Amino acid sequence: MKARGVRRLGPLEPDDPREIGGHRVRGRIGSGGMGTVYAADSPGVHGYLAVKVVHAEQAADRRFRERFAHEARLLARVNSPSVARFVRADVEAERPWMITEYVPGPTLRSHVERYGRLRRGMLLGLAVGTAEALRAVHAAGVVHRDLKPGNVVLSDRGPKLLDFGIAHPVEDPDPTKWIRLRKMRRAYRDLRLPSPDTLPDERVGGRVDKLGTPGWISPEQYRREPTTQAADVFLWGATVAFAAAARDPFGRAGTKEMARRVMFEEPDLEYLPPGLERLVLAAMAKDPGERPDAAELLRAVLALEGPEGGVRVPEGSEGVGGSVAVSGTAAVRRLLERQWTEVAVRPPQPPRAGLFGRGADPGQE
Repeated sequence: MKARGVRRLGPLEPDDPREIGGHRVRGRIGSGGMGTVYAADSPGVHGYLAVKVVHAEQAADRRFRERFAHEARLLARVNSPSVARFVRADVEAERPWMITEYVPGPTLRSHVERYGRLRRGMLLGLAVGTAEALRAVHAAGVVHRDLKPGNVVLSDRGPKLLDFGIAHPVEDPDPTKWIRLRKMRRAYRDLRLPSPDTLPDERVGGRVDKLGTPGWISPEQYRREPTTQAADVFLWGATVAFAAAARDPFGRAGTKEMARRVMFEEPDLEYLPPGLERLVLAAMAKDPGERPDAAELLRAVLALEGPEGGVRVPEGSEGVGGSVAVSGTAAVRRLLERQWTEVAVRPPQPPRAGLFGRGADPGQE
């Protein structure tokens, strides 16, 4: 099975940059409402880098610049083989840009819609890789908020999570900090001293929003509750369910109907093997407090390789990097080496000379 991505880069248009941050631009990967993504060469690097450049009209918007800088800061925190690697950025440039690892391959959604559902080792590899991505994202103190099939690229080495555009950092977990600050404020007032501006008067409220794709938003977001890392775990379950059944776990409908289904109906878990079905059910609990955290989830899904999990371990590999013998990213890498065997991805060819137009690959926007 060939998981084809972009077969040829889109040609550069007359106004496109030819060099960004010392990297030679070779062609267009895609373009969206916020900016254009280019493929660029880098000395000493095999393959392309992905360079996201903000549109001129967006660059003139101060709030958008802040959002772009925020995305770059969050992505720079994360280190995982299952997340597109951050390289560098210039958020103060006339048109801000950010360079990341370029991940050739289709999105999970486009691959499933073209070739059908994932099975056996490929499904397990998808579950493990995306769980590892969340573990790294959460360890860096970030909530991704937009894990879905369109933001997971199937590379030749495993799934990779993209797009931190609506991610945000986790609120400070120390509940005593705010009690101590209030006591300090009171002491300053009793002594009739000015209170330092660097000490906030009140705790920042939990983020309440419904940003995301209808049907790919957690129940608590629909209930206007704070968005925590548990929301990402819910979306992990939905993504794995989609990969197994080749359809959205709550179907497709209007915005209000999707909200009702996510909050009150059970997801479609057809074709999930028993062990993985149990984990997906736990991850998609309506109450975020009942879901496992990303680290627990990763340990549990790694343990599914083998007879009890319904996925065969190739002969000769038992005990050599198995999920029990090796922990962390090493276990993830070795499981993917054994199970992620049905994806053949070739980097896209340069654009044909003498043509102008737009290339498009929503998985890299």
